[in-house]
Amino acid sequence: MTIEPRRLARMAMASCLMFVACWQAVPGQAAEPPANAMIVVPSQLALQSDAPLLADLRERLASRVGEANVTLEILGDDRFPTSTMLHRWRETMAHRQPVGSEASEEYVVLMHDAAVRAYRGLEPPMKNAHAVAYGVRDSALREWLKDNRIPHVALDTYAERSLHWALGARRAEAGPLALWYVDDARRDTLVASVRRQGETASLSDTWLPLAGPDQDAVAQFTARRQQQGQPRQAFLSAPVTRVNLRRVQALAAEGWQFWCYQREWLRHGCLGGIFPEPDAMAGALESQLFSSAATPLSLEGLFASSPPSVLYSAREWIRGDARNDVSWLEVPESVIAQRHWRWLAFGLAAGALLIGGLIGWLAWRREALRQRRRLAMRNDQVTDLPGRFLLERRLQNFMEDAYAVSLYYLAFDSLRHLRAQFGVEYANVAAQCVAERLRGTCGGVCYPARLSDDVFVVMASGAQDPMALAQRYQEDFDTPIEVHGVPHRLEPRIGVAISPEHGKTPTALLQAAQDAADQVLASAGTEPQFFQLDMLKTAERRRILAETLADALEEESPFFELYLQPQYRLAKRELVGAEALIRWHHPALGTISPGEFIPVAEASHQIVPLDEKVFDAMLAWLSHNIMWPKEGMANGRSLVWAINLSIRHFDDMRFTDWLLARCKKYGIAPQSIELEVTEHVATQDLGQVRQVMRTLRLHGFGLVLDDFGAGYTSLRFLKELPFTKVKLDKVYVDSIADDERSQLLVKGITDLARGLGLTVVAEGIETQEQLDILRGLGCPIGQGYLLGRPGPVDDFLYRLADKRAVTMVSSSR
Repeated sequence: MTIEPRRLARMAMASCLMFVACWQAVPGQAAEPPANAMIVVPSQLALQSDAPLLADLRERLASRVGEANVTLEILGDDRFPTSTMLHRWRETMAHRQPVGSEASEEYVVLMHDAAVRAYRGLEPPMKNAHAVAYGVRDSALREWLKDNRIPHVALDTYAERSLHWALGARRAEAGPLALWYVDDARRDTLVASVRRQGETASLSDTWLPLAGPDQDAVAQFTARRQQQGQPRQAFLSAPVTRVNLRRVQALAAEGWQFWCYQREWLRHGCLGGIFPEPDAMAGALESQLFSSAATPLSLEGLFASSPPSVLYSAREWIRGDARNDVSWLEVPESVIAQRHWRWLAFGLAAGALLIGGLIGWLAWRREALRQRRRLAMRNDQVTDLPGRFLLERRLQNFMEDAYAVSLYYLAFDSLRHLRAQFGVEYANVAAQCVAERLRGTCGGVCYPARLSDDVFVVMASGAQDPMALAQRYQEDFDTPIEVHGVPHRLEPRIGVAISPEHGKTPTALLQAAQDAADQVLASAGTEPQFFQLDMLKTAERRRILAETLADALEEESPFFELYLQPQYRLAKRELVGAEALIRWHHPALGTISPGEFIPVAEASHQIVPLDEKVFDAMLAWLSHNIMWPKEGMANGRSLVWAINLSIRHFDDMRFTDWLLARCKKYGIAPQSIELEVTEHVATQDLGQVRQVMRTLRLHGFGLVLDDFGAGYTSLRFLKELPFTKVKLDKVYVDSIADDERSQLLVKGITDLARGLGLTVVAEGIETQEQLDILRGLGCPIGQGYLLGRPGPVDDFLYRLADKRAVTMVSSSR
């Protein structure tokens, strides 16, 4: 029996593959080092110009190597000198690949010429590096990329298409189009492309270099245009740099109009052009970066399969901003002229209709506002229950007649979460169900009202037992309500107050009932609370704390003491970072815990300046205690410092700029800072929160979801926001040694987070048994009294020195 050579080769190959698979499956083999991805951007201006592309590209790289392993390096002189940034880049490479350690796979995306030039001069060179370049114009750099087999995704196709489109979209009386250029090779390529299409007559024979324009040629070209009554229009074949930007703005001030093929130029007065679609270009860069074939990508197929995004602003003919959804690849001159007159006629007609209907609309609006005010003074529009005005008037009448009145304050926190997750209409239906249940419980004896979106109040008179009636309300809402067929259990916080013992005016009685309901939250229970006289002292203490906190925030020096609690990698019990905490020692009030003054700061709208002071104090401490690169690393990575933030910061779009300014002032890299937010961030505008968080991640800040599992976090919310870590709530760790269900939940949360590219941090580890169970369930990082109690920052330095984990040196040395 003979075996064919081809079949014999197949059998040998299959045997080799099986042997390799079995060898990798043997326990005890070293795991492959993690892969890292880096995006190198020349400057902040390039970062702004390529923001949509960078956002899509970062998401793709994160899905490949994990969110924590994707970094962004910014070169350029707009923030730091180029030499400083190159030095930092070399240090970053050395830290990610320490001497004697196994090199990990590195994937580098080089944006534009400056990044390639820096990469070429990087010493020592990166190990196991896979690089791809984007948008390189310099011919020498292109040859270097080709010689080193580095794929390059060029913009040549879009430049040519944009120039052809600009020539076809212009009016005939606009005259020939000049060409401003930087690189001679790019200029010759564009001119040759135009000549092949027979459009030489539409392009001027005057080439004007942007880097060093010939003033005589500019003057002659300008005089000829003015003599012929034609505008001075030109096509930009130049990268968006600060030097070029200053030159283009100076030319625009002299009356020049430009067409371009880069988005950023539109913000500085260009008429329009054709640009690559960010998602398609990000996919092209990803495929080239992770492809084994190091050949430049041809954009002809990409351009045909995925149409580019075309922006047409043409300020002389179309009023308003450019729109992203316009897709005019070719615009005939006749169409432009017709569009101009059509929009002019439409504007005149719309103006006439607007003036004719404005008077009627204003009259209708005025009447509607009057009717709304009358309704607001009487009944709630959603539930048809009485509002605050009618409730207080009825309370006043009963108190004046010396009737005994009991007041029940029902706060439905679940309604606020339903509104944040499912929308206003969904929450309104739930509120209507609550109102119907209150009417059924009262039976005509009580007087229910609605004070706000999630607060209902019931007034009752007579000698009935107040707490018995409150317990009845509590039991009625133990049964879930149905909203569009979906059951929801709304558990209210019920506070009870009676008059005249707890208040002799409607306002005082309402405040007493609200304080009793707040006591339900403070007691961490669900049973209704009867107002106690000592709550008056509690309310007075909160008022004093708010005033004292306001005075303390006006002082320049911090009024609090900065504490740090270490965080450890559980598998090897090695230090990975610390969480910043604060303690307040007041000379008159004594030691005030954060659990007491943080809610006061939230309620008095002082949490934002308090967070800013904590952030400044932490960065100042870090800047005065510099870690040596070789000894300040934990397993090849820098220590990370976690700082808690309030959700109110996400209402301000300038928050990111403030953080970056503070980091720049103290010289702290954003990659070493993690920002912790609670699940209540879900109650904010999710679109704005997503935008602020993506901007923070783009600059390198880590994002941690604190107290995960204790509130109302949905999987959609966890998926859409770019968190890097989730901190497991202490309630799971407390019962993990005795409750098998807690272990299953921790295991499920850990596996879910790992699948989403997130890291789990367990807090509140107090026993060795809890530590062993968490380690066995695969939880990577933890903190707690067993690993280290919170302590002053100086004690933290001594602890690090004793364990020889890091060496800190004062910056004053």
